[in-house]
Amino acid sequence: MDGQMEAVEQGVLGHLMALERDGMGQQDQHESQRLEMLKVRAVTLRAQRDQLKHQADAVKILKDKISKDLPLDDVDAAGGFIDLQKSLLTAWRMQLKDLQRAHHLIGGYDLVECKEGKSVCVSFHTAFEGVYLETYNMELDLTRTVQISRHNIPPSFPLESIAKQILQKDLKAFLQTLSQKLNAFAGRRQQVCLLKELVGSVEVMESNQLCNILVLMCTAQGETPKAVLCTLEYGDLTQCLPTRVSVECEDKTLSESPQWKKNQSLLLESPAHTALLTMRRMGSIA
Repeated sequence: MDGQMEAVEQGVLGHLMALERDGMGQQDQHESQRLEMLKVRAVTLRAQRDQLKHQADAVKILKDKISKDLPLDDVDAAGGFIDLQKSLLTAWRMQLKDLQRAHHLIGGYDLVECKEGKSVCVSFHTAFEGVYLETYNMELDLTRTVQISRHNIPPSFPLESIAKQILQKDLKAFLQTLSQKLNAFAGRRQQVCLLKELVGSVEVMESNQLCNILVLMCTAQGETPKAVLCTLEYGDLTQCLPTRVSVECEDKTLSESPQWKKNQSLLLESPAHTALLTMRRMGSIA
């Protein structure tokens, strides 16, 4: 077997050496052609570099003029405001097409161009624990600067503040942030619905429209049933889990007990309805 492998290796090496000898005669001819092609390519790249530098300078001038609230006449003279608008619109379209291909299959959001590329419609799909929930839609106007023209996102959702912080700087980051926060919002609201379906001594006392504050009243098991107030605060709007949980009870020894410290950790680490079901199985609540 070793002899056969050596024979194969020698045959392959011999074949490669023969190809190398045959190619030596053509190398000088190809080298000169390749050098000319590289020279042409270098000239083309320099021209592209100068064009990009010109566009970048024009964008900087435009931003400076807008920030100072000056008339745009000087911008036209500096680089052609109309040409700049076309370049920016083309860049937006290319970025949107890349985003559309990247996110079409992952279920976060979908992008569809409309009005001959002057706007784009975005659909944000939400889900929680494998169950599809609401779909929110939004149309972005691309004619000048990117603006939100219409949407069906709830008024309580901080869409305006998110757009003000990110939209004009990074469209991809804006859509990703919006998708994360909408999905987390739908997940928190679904938890409230599941909590209301729990049969027993758990009652939803308070929940705001953004579902980032949740107050629950539980009945602790024992010789004498005692009411326990659990307050869940969701400081990170991209998450479905709370960032802070407080437990209050008239009996301070109960709220400070090791069992309720464990219950507090459960509420921090698990969705609210899951944590309460676990607490019921452990005999902490009725």
